[in-house]
Amino acid sequence: MMDERLKRLVSKLSSHALSRGASSAKLIRTEDVTVGHWVRLKCMYGCDDYGKYFTCPPYTPTPEQTRKILDEYRHAMLFEFRDIKDSRSLKSIHNLMLELERIAFLDGFYKAFAFVANTCTMCDRCPAGELNHASKQDKKLCLHPEKARPSMQACGIDVFSTARKAGYDVDVVTTPDRGFKSFTLLLIE
Repeated sequence: MMDERLKRLVSKLSSHALSRGASSAKLIRTEDVTVGHWVRLKCMYGCDDYGKYFTCPPYTPTPEQTRKILDEYRHAMLFEFRDIKDSRSLKSIHNLMLELERIAFLDGFYKAFAFVANTCTMCDRCPAGELNHASKQDKKLCLHPEKARPSMQACGIDVFSTARKAGYDVDVVTTPDRGFKSFTLLLIE
């Protein structure tokens, strides 16, 4: 059963997110977040951005680390965004997630942490893309460490499975001109 403090926060976060472009928001249990090694493999062998952002592998937590982190939480909110077609939309989603994280933090949920919808959008060009050999120490070169957040996929979270467990209908986009759905996650408590 949800306590009153959490219920008020969920209502506040949902209202704020919906007013800023989210299609829906759901409270989920972190035990229902699916983590898989194959997700990171898709980043390594299928994404042009691998290693080009400090919010992408190899700089992000491994799937094992992500599961351990999730186990330190009980609740999270999953936010759905529909008809995403451009990077400007992804930047506004990134900023919204930072706002939601801050709202939760200021309401006393000090563990709040946001996962964004795609690669980091804070800089036009991330310094990580200029490095020849990745080292976690290189993250100190990040120009916006207070705003940089990884996507769920970058940390090994299976977004399709997690969204489906939460009752969302999600499919692979098969044509490039079609808008797509995107999901973000806010760890709460």
